[in-house]
Amino acid sequence: MRHNLQKKSRSDLILLAWIFGLTIGLFGLLPPAYPDDEGVGYQRLKAEVVPVERVFQKVQTEFEGIILELELEDEESQWIYEVKLLTPQGNVLKIEYDAKTMALLNVKGRRDHSP
Repeated sequence: MRHNLQKKSRSDLILLAWIFGLTIGLFGLLPPAYPDDEGVGYQRLKAEVVPVERVFQKVQTEFEGIILELELEDEESQWIYEVKLLTPQGNVLKIEYDAKTMALLNVKGRRDHSP
């Protein structure tokens, strides 16, 4: 009986190793999730959007608070930076900028007002 368990465990391990190897091999055939530095996607995006550092600077000069999240989204063929900001009073603002021109597009949420 013990010999059968060892034999079964060994064959299970061989099967698992084979499946694992096949899975890794198939993933190697897939294109990368992000374009490389030389790819057309990278060059196009680099030409169409301002760097994230400039977004941080602009938000910090126009609003007071802590940046919680920054996303780059493609909305109807226009790149949009979406920023979530926590204000000193505890409100969360959703601020949208045109990613090419840095024009302020929209501010959602309750803005804080000085007393």
